Amino acid sequence: MPPAGQIRRCRTGRAVALAAALALGLATAGAGSETPADTQAAPEQPGSTPGGRELYRLPDDYRSPLGTFNQVAIVAQQKKRLEIINERLSMRLRLTETRHYLVFGEAGSPIAARFTQWSEVLHANLLKHLALSETARVWDGKCVLILFARRPKFEQYAQVFDGHDVRQAGAYFAIEQHGADDPSLVHMCFPIETRDERRQQELFAHEGTHAFFELYKTPGRLPLWLHEGLAEYMTTVNDPALRPVKWQASAVLAVARAPLRRLLAAKPGDELSRDQYSAAFTLVDFLLAEGRHKFKTFVDALKDGKDQNAALRQAYGFAIDELVRRWHAYARQYRPAGP
Repeated sequence: MPPAGQIRRCRTGRAVALAAALALGLATAGAGSETPADTQAAPEQPGSTPGGRELYRLPDDYRSPLGTFNQVAIVAQQKKRLEIINERLSMRLRLTETRHYLVFGEAGSPIAARFTQWSEVLHANLLKHLALSETARVWDGKCVLILFARRPKFEQYAQVFDGHDVRQAGAYFAIEQHGADDPSLVHMCFPIETRDERRQQELFAHEGTHAFFELYKTPGRLPLWLHEGLAEYMTTVNDPALRPVKWQASAVLAVARAPLRRLLAAKPGDELSRDQYSAAFTLVDFLLAEGRHKFKTFVDALKDGKDQNAALRQAYGFAIDELVRRWHAYARQYRPAGP
């Protein structure tokens, strides 16, 4: 019998926007904080809930006779989740399928239609900015997006299937862990608490980028500043009007020659300030401006287990101290274009 799967890691975010005017407002239930604060937390009993064992089970034929993963069978099994979720949570979600995603949303919902469109746009942009082939596979099966029109259902899903308390979360993604040599799958959950289409898209781009880079090549291994910087950067790719807003704090930091030691040393689970989110975003902006192929080499080196200094030297020919010096110069002279 194939493994049922465990939730290796859940990532939750209270808000991801860096400016009050554009803050997602998807923070805590009953709270109005707009402070960016992504935290990572494992469920109290990872993957051990009865619901999780049922929902995340792999199909019997998840391997082909040649030993490769049977992606068709894996996707077919993922689609069966819809019936389980609807029955267990008394919901009426419907499935929309794209090339890389399975979107579970309410029938006829314009929100589901928007997420369906955004999903492939984001995926294409992620491949483009990493200089990856269109045939590159990041996760096995398809990424499952689950959209909840009511927050209580979002919280109930997380508790029943992931064993996770998301009362303080704006959204989350979870990596489904089976075995070291088994498929890597991912699902993402969003409570739709705002009618602001722009904010919905920003939240999806942020969390969708996290899910992509968490599984790219090998799970984990990216420093927090890079993970958050990439997530923030991709929100501006999807919505260029966000760039000037998210650059503001970095321009001030650069003029003040503020040190970046705490940001560059931040560990998963640490909370970042609004200024640190801005700096992380603009560090990624700078590194990508130096060349996408160099950036891919940097990310690949980190995923291969090299430390930040070694990865930077391999890709760019300089280490952390020189990165900070060049970032200060870049941020002081940079003037992002308006919307």
